[in-house]
Order: sequence, then structure tokens, then C-alpha cells
Amino acid sequence: MQQKVSLYTLPDLVRMAVKGRFRVRAFTRPAVWGHRQITELFDSVHRGFPIGTITVAEQPAPEEDLRIAGVPVHAPADRHAWTVLDGVQRLTTLVGVWNYRLGQVDDDRYAVCYDLDSDRFLPGPRRDALPVGVACQADRLASWIAEHPFLTEDNISECWRLHAVLTSYQVPVTELSGIESKESLYLLFTRINGAGVGLARSDITRARHEADARTLLVSGEQPLIRQSEQLGFGRLPEALAVQCVLAVAEPRERIPKSALRKRMDSLSASATREAVEQARPALEASLRFLRKQARIPHIRLLPYPEVLPVLVRFTSVFGPPAGRTQELLRRWIWRSAMLTRQQASVLNEAQAPLGSTPESEAARLLRSLPHPEPQPFQPDLESTTVQRPEGRLNALGLLSAEPSLLVPSASVVRDQPGAPLSVSSLLTPWLDSEHDLFCRLTPQMPGHPQSATLGNYLLHPPASPEALLHAITSQDAQASSLLAGHFLDPHGIQLLSSQKYEEFVQHREDLLKTAITHRAQSFARWGFKDRGRLPSLPDSARDTPKGAQ
Repeated sequence: MQQKVSLYTLPDLVRMAVKGRFRVRAFTRPAVWGHRQITELFDSVHRGFPIGTITVAEQPAPEEDLRIAGVPVHAPADRHAWTVLDGVQRLTTLVGVWNYRLGQVDDDRYAVCYDLDSDRFLPGPRRDALPVGVACQADRLASWIAEHPFLTEDNISECWRLHAVLTSYQVPVTELSGIESKESLYLLFTRINGAGVGLARSDITRARHEADARTLLVSGEQPLIRQSEQLGFGRLPEALAVQCVLAVAEPRERIPKSALRKRMDSLSASATREAVEQARPALEASLRFLRKQARIPHIRLLPYPEVLPVLVRFTSVFGPPAGRTQELLRRWIWRSAMLTRQQASVLNEAQAPLGSTPESEAARLLRSLPHPEPQPFQPDLESTTVQRPEGRLNALGLLSAEPSLLVPSASVVRDQPGAPLSVSSLLTPWLDSEHDLFCRLTPQMPGHPQSATLGNYLLHPPASPEALLHAITSQDAQASSLLAGHFLDPHGIQLLSSQKYEEFVQHREDLLKTAITHRAQSFARWGFKDRGRLPSLPDSARDTPKGAQ
């Protein structure tokens, strides 16, 4: 018997299923998943978690008519059909959700929806939530957005991000061939599906409690570090996690950095446990705010991490920010990102005192920042590493243009060229790695300092300059939209193809300056009033010029 493992996107799996590539034998279980399992499956996809392998056996199969999740399938005769040994529930769920509301599926288990305000998958149908069956197909999603005129720009952007996640997520399929008999096939099925013993609820509860007890005994900040990783925001430095715990335990006290560890160790076990349990929901709400409202998806891209404990403290006292408070905090975060390192020392003093209301506290944080110098903000294009705040700000500006993967990078991510870099299944493992976020594009040019500036770098997973140059210069006109997200317009590509590297770098620097400045200013709102009625914030993706425009 031979084994072969291949990766397929969710649309690929659904497409093959409705064309009859998959066959379900009588010994497999029917579709038994309920609302909980179905919503958890899509929550795992959204978070970039693995959802397991689909195992199939290559077997000859006759022409037949069957139904998958209620969808009628005419399967032609196939000498290499795939008999599903493991993964029937997942495959059925995907087909059912993909085809719900198309007149083929009337099982409400597959009417799973995504709530744009709470970032949660919920059983449907629901009037004001986005059906996942709509989000996974671009034409249906565009129509749904047009039918909901009261969606905010943030809501619309979230819709398209969910679409990108659903259509780029990949699942491994293990193909087994050379199975000699039906008896061997049945034995293989029973071994795959019956070898383990299911976890009881008591097993899960005990494991959770024991894990929490161990981490609290070692260090009280560990549960927050683990939580941040599970939410896809990356591993928090221990000192930062300690600050988050103490921001909840003693929110009205300003604690010097040098005393953080000592203060943490002085807390009793019960006080530590209580602070950690209070900090967890506050941290989750803070990370959701950073990702969804401030458009900062990972700890490595947070220009000044000192803002996180302040957000955790704020959320633990006032609850998740909303409305006007949300806008003020968003401005505070982005104005903080534009400070010099010396000016950023004020962030260490932001822990206390607390305002009497969420709005007054958010306004106090804004007022605590030094005013910018008379000249407008200018990005530092010499920062080509995210080790510096200026580099992280540059990366956020480049990411806002929705760049795509140009060259495969199996050492970090498994996605194929064309996948958006912003989807969690690609972005999270890339940012979690030790690799930098910028790749040099053109050869180093001795005597030309511009070759070391951001104009000569792409925001891209690890790839050689030769591979990137080949991918860019060999693109045909139909694929030019992939290059626009990297600020590669036709003129720049022509300069690159002609090896006029110095002119190319200068041309691209002009595009990058405009985009990064626009990105920062659209969120920081320097020069706009912070009192009275606030203007609405334009969506980052729609408000940021791309390189090809």
C-alpha cells in the first residue's frame, strides 16, 4: 500500500465532491454533526488551526447518483475514485455550508453565520449576520454587501477578509492506493476510526485545570502568553505579559518596569489566579480591538508593545471599547506608533490615573501624547526590519495594500502563490517564525545607498531575490493585480525588467512614502479635532492607494 499527501483548498474539496470524485461507502457514518461541531470547524479555519486530514482510498467506482449534505451528485465511472475513510463529517459540512441558500440544501445545520461585530461563528440563519455560504463565494458576497447598505467600512473589510481566509485555507488529503481487497478496505476503515478512545468531558476539564495549575505555579503570566498564541497574535514577551497581569491586579498604580517581576512574585497564589482570570477576557478583547479596529494583527507588528497593558487595564475596568471611545483609542494607538523612541517613554506613564468614564480615559490618553513637530509625518524608509518601531510601522503600511504571495515559501507557509498575505493561515505562522518580514528584491548596488532602503524590499515570506525577480518579471497582464499590492506598477516593472535598479528603487520609494503616510494618518488623525462629533474612519484597504494606481 502506498501513501500520498496533497494539500487542497476548501473550494477545491467542495468542487471535487460535487463532481463525484469522493465516494462514501455504506460502512461510513452519516452526517451526524450538529451546530456546535459545524461552527467550531469554521472557527478553527478562521483562526488558522488545523482541522485534521481527510483520508481516502483510491478505488475503482461505477457511475452512480448520490447526495452529499443534500446536494445531488452525479458521479461518473472512475477507476481512481476516492473512497472516504476518514473525514466524512468535515467534507459533508463543507459541501453543505458552501451550497446553503442555493436551493439545494435546506438543512439549517449548514446555515452557519459569522457575526461581524463579535467576530464569532453562530448557528443560523440569522438576519443581521453574514452567512458563511455567502462569504465563501465572491459573487454572492458582493451581492450580499450591496443588499446591506448600512454596513460600515470596517464590516465590509471584514467580509472580504473572511472570504480570503475561507478560500485560501488548505487541508491535507492522504491518498492510499494499492489496497488489495474489500476486506482490507473495511479493516483499514475500522482501524482509522476505532483505534482511539474518545475524551470524556471530565477528561477535558481535568486537563484544563491541571494545565492552569501548572502554569500558575511556574509563572502567573504563562496563561496569557499561551492565550495570545492561541488567538493568533503571537507569543507575548514575558515582561509584557507580567505588565498585563499587574494592569488588572493593580490598575490604579503605576509600577516601574524595574519592579514588575518583583511585584508579580509578591502576589499570593490566590491573588495571581484571580488577576489572571480577570486578565484573560480583557486580553482577548484588547487583541480583538487591535486586530479588527486598529488593523494590527500580531505582536511583532505592534510598534510600541507598551500600549497593550494599557488596553488590557482599560478593558478590564470599562469593558471592550465602543463608539466614540473606540475611535479615540484607535487614534491613541496610531499616534503612539508615530512617536520617536524618546517620546514613547510617555507610554510607560499611561497606566494611571484612570478616568471616570471610558471616553474621558481615552481622551486623557490622547492628551498625554506629545504633539508632533510642525512638519508632517514622514516614514523612515531606511528601516527595513521589524526590530525597530519604524520598521513595524512600515510593515503595517505595506500590509494595508493587501499584498499576495508571489513565491512559494514552504519553510514558513504552505500557501500557494496568489494567496493574500493577510489571511491568518499564512500571516500567523509567518509572523510566529524567526524570519524577518522584508525580502531584498534587487542586487546590492555598491555606491548607491538607496539599495538598502525600503524601495528595494518586498513585504514577503522568505524568498531569494532571484526567485522574486523571476516571478515579477514573468507575470502576464492578467496577473498584474497580484503585483499592485506590492507597489509594483507597470512603470516600475519596466524599470526592473530593464535592470534600471536605481531608478526603480527611487520610483517605488515615492509610492511607498505616499501609502505609508496615508495609512498612518488615516488612523492617527493628526490635525483632526478630538472633541465633539468625530469623523468616521475610512477603511484601510479601500482608502490606501496601491502601487498600480
